[in-house]
Amino acid sequence: MNDEIKSAARVLDMLELFSARCDGLSLTDVAKGLDLPKSSALGLLRTLSRRGYLVRDDGDLYRLNDMVRRDGFARHGRLLRVGPPLMRDLADTVGETVLLGMTGDRDVVRLIAKEAASRDIRFDIDLPRQVPAYCTAIGRVLLSVKDDDGVRAALSRATLEQQTERTVTDIDRLVELVAEARATGVAIVEDEFALGGTGIACLIPLGPGHAHAALNIGCVSARFPATRGDLISALTQTAGRIAAAIGPDRAV
Repeated sequence: MNDEIKSAARVLDMLELFSARCDGLSLTDVAKGLDLPKSSALGLLRTLSRRGYLVRDDGDLYRLNDMVRRDGFARHGRLLRVGPPLMRDLADTVGETVLLGMTGDRDVVRLIAKEAASRDIRFDIDLPRQVPAYCTAIGRVLLSVKDDDGVRAALSRATLEQQTERTVTDIDRLVELVAEARATGVAIVEDEFALGGTGIACLIPLGPGHAHAALNIGCVSARFPATRGDLISALTQTAGRIAAAIGPDRAV
């Protein structure tokens, strides 16, 4: 067995180990469970965490991403392999946090990967996480794949709560905002989900037959006006790069 095959086997062994444990595992647990040196186990843990398969809590425990556990690897695997390295490049380029999300149940968005900005003052959010579609940029751009009637029906099923003083909850106005996102290809939401945070999102153009996915930049609102054009340009370019890397015939 060559080194490449051994590495693949170790990754699969680790995923199988985590699939059997819902309460989380420490580095020591993983090294012991797989009979690996801690340095090797740590490298695998960091790689799988960066790709979104594992999440780390505030302590030292890792666990399988809840969304991967629920849906399996087929739906997210390709996105989680291709997306994070390009998202990291984007986060470093624009200096803001980058999120990857997909449509979830009951008209929410499931955030499945994150690359946080390296700045001390930054927008951030813990994963795994579900966020409402109506008051987030990533949610509105995912809603934009529906026509106006479909958007209205989706919003009628949702609980439209006032998240901040700037949250839009009027369905007619929300249908208009989603239509704007459909026309421009980009949704922008300022201070509606969280005060001080602006979201800029676009669809990843994966083509027919693929699950809908979107890329989002979470920006500190005070920095947004001066960087608006650069953020939109960098965001849409990266979404295109992710789609190109996945390819037209690859399932998400």
